[in-house]
Amino acid sequence: MANKVKKPKKLVSQLILEMKNNRGITFNYIDESVAANYLSNINNYLRTASYRKNYQKYQKGAKQGKYIQLDFSYLVEMSILDMHYRFLVQKMCSDIEHSMCVNLIHDVEKDVTTDGYDLVKQFLKKHPREIKKIQGTILSPHTGDLLKKYFTIKQTTKNRSVCYEITNYEDCPVWVLMELLSFGSIINFYLDYYTSKKYPHIQSQILNLVRSLRNAAAHNNCILYDLNPGTTVPPQEIIKFVKGIPGITTSSRRKRLSSRAILEFVALIYVYDQIVSGKVKKHRFKELDDLFNKRMKEKDGFFKNNQLINSTYTFIQKIVNDTIK
Repeated sequence: MANKVKKPKKLVSQLILEMKNNRGITFNYIDESVAANYLSNINNYLRTASYRKNYQKYQKGAKQGKYIQLDFSYLVEMSILDMHYRFLVQKMCSDIEHSMCVNLIHDVEKDVTTDGYDLVKQFLKKHPREIKKIQGTILSPHTGDLLKKYFTIKQTTKNRSVCYEITNYEDCPVWVLMELLSFGSIINFYLDYYTSKKYPHIQSQILNLVRSLRNAAAHNNCILYDLNPGTTVPPQEIIKFVKGIPGITTSSRRKRLSSRAILEFVALIYVYDQIVSGKVKKHRFKELDDLFNKRMKEKDGFFKNNQLINSTYTFIQKIVNDTIK
């Protein structure tokens, strides 16, 4: 109940006063009336203000507890960059999902030890929750027909409600199952198959980082709100990957990869480069170039005095440029 007392509902005008008087946030580039309209109609206070975590506070003196050189316009710009970043992450994860399915089906087709049906049986037996998830899509206009064709479905009526239950899935092949699984479930299938066959594959630790980032982007969560180091430990494969990129010092690598937000993005770049190919990869790399080498530089003067944001950007830019070259 403490939040009800400490953080009661406030009007936008009250929030702006609090930012100015209590948090030391200035309004030098965006007028307060424009800021009020922004917080009322474009983006809410919670999301916009979340990026303040990337700024330090005065530790003593008259301004103790207030943010150092933080203007409202900087928060707005970070929010906009994060939006563009989320959109690109979603596209890249969609590319990874598609390529992962294509590669899996290709390898299964070449695998003389399986008919493509036994793998589905093994997977669903090992992961019974997947059956429940698939059952939930029986009425979907996009996948319902596939389910009715390849699964045995029992229909019952209880209290005037129609219920559906999958009673048999032995007649479903891998290439159909791939159309029914979520991104996370496809990753589980990928790991099960390649581990059982002892084929080289990307580690679960790294794929789970990509899954985490994809979920955050898909749910429109703020991602770049905390770039501070010391929040995670990177997998050895990612450390090795970054070691091979020119211009990144050991201290920079250790510090930046200990930031969860940065580690997830580096994992995305690593997995994307390994799995995706063809024209779509070329097109997506062009989008990466546009975002990191053009759009992010448009108002880089806003962040010239913020070491955390600057050093993070320099680190990521080197990884992006080395990957897309």
